[in-house]
Amino acid sequence: MNRSHLLLVVLSAASSTIHAEELAWIATIDASKQPAPPARGRGPFPGSAFPGHSSGLPVKVALVIPSGEIRADGTSLVDFVVTNLGPEAITVPSSVHQNPEHRTSILTLWLSSDGIKDVYFRDNATGRLFKSEAVGTSAALYGDSDDVQTFTKVAPGESVRVHASSGAGWKTGRHTITAHAELVHDSGISAQNIGTADSEPVTTTLSKPGSGAR
Repeated sequence: MNRSHLLLVVLSAASSTIHAEELAWIATIDASKQPAPPARGRGPFPGSAFPGHSSGLPVKVALVIPSGEIRADGTSLVDFVVTNLGPEAITVPSSVHQNPEHRTSILTLWLSSDGIKDVYFRDNATGRLFKSEAVGTSAALYGDSDDVQTFTKVAPGESVRVHASSGAGWKTGRHTITAHAELVHDSGISAQNIGTADSEPVTTTLSKPGSGAR
């Protein structure tokens, strides 16, 4: 497999006013029922507040929030629409299942926002509460180097939609949301960070069913 093609994945976001029918995607990856991926640890997370991407990753993603409804578990359904902006076809990790015994490429998608509820944990020794620095993720897509079916080929100008849970608990109200992405290649011995990207912020209203929020 040509790894130079695999590395061409990046995310930036468009306004939540984009409607699904305006986007022509070639495939939909349903990660909405994927078991919650591991939270992002401390470090460069939750990501930059400024839009952009690391070098060599000519792709764009639009963040679409279909309804703005906060579900019973506090999350909301979101769509990441990944578009190839480069001159050549690319291959995007597209499986929601990981094979830990094989070398794997991992595309992680997540959100940051002023509307995400803080998460606290209790120190067992002192009983004190501390704010968690980990960041909940929306989806993790895997590409097995020995299985071409775990990748989706995207031609220039084409898009792939990733249907996912926000993975974070939300406050009701009007909030600004930013999408983030990270592409990593895990050889089984070490993990190589290929690139990251940060979207344009999206402003939308989130509400619980029957709340009457607009």
